Amino acid sequence: MFRLLKKRFAPHKFDRNVLRKNDISILILDERWNSLFNTIDKTPEILKCEQEIKNKLKEQARLTAELKEIPNLKKELVDKILRLTEEAFDKNNNQAKKEIKLAQKRISQLNDRIKQIESELNKINDSIKELNIELVEYTINAVYFKIRREQKRKKQLEKLITETRKKLMEYIDEKESLTEDYNSLYSYFHDLLGNEELERLDKIYILE
Repeated sequence: MFRLLKKRFAPHKFDRNVLRKNDISILILDERWNSLFNTIDKTPEILKCEQEIKNKLKEQARLTAELKEIPNLKKELVDKILRLTEEAFDKNNNQAKKEIKLAQKRISQLNDRIKQIESELNKINDSIKELNIELVEYTINAVYFKIRREQKRKKQLEKLITETRKKLMEYIDEKESLTEDYNSLYSYFHDLLGNEELERLDKIYILE
């Protein structure tokens, strides 16, 4: 005797090059994506990927805020250099010269930091895109697993409805048959015994 094996529904692998061509929004920021999980449980893979994207977005926000602040810091340093220029060179103030050098060094450091942040942001952006594509894959598979389960359940319910409808019709036919028998018998005894005697028998035998 052969034993039937259930066919496993394996997760589908997508062509990521195709997904990369599409301008896919960041899923965890999409209300429609979040609403999917009102009726679907997030898989461990989705939860992990979602958290990684959140961490990347936090780091992205931190670096972006730092990058926006650098021009203000540089402006303060340039203003300081301008203020100290006369004191340093016209009056030959060594302390002023020292502060100018420190300010110039700090500006150079900030310029290097800009390049570093921009490089880090590019890496983070690429990482977020890849994680987002990964999340698309996990999401589609989770949704289609649910659709597959619901299709199977729908077929089961359709079968149950058909069987129940058939059974209901049988019950209705039986009830109508019993009603006809009851009315026929009741009519006969009404004519045979009369209304008063029939009412007395009803009180004894008829179920409420």
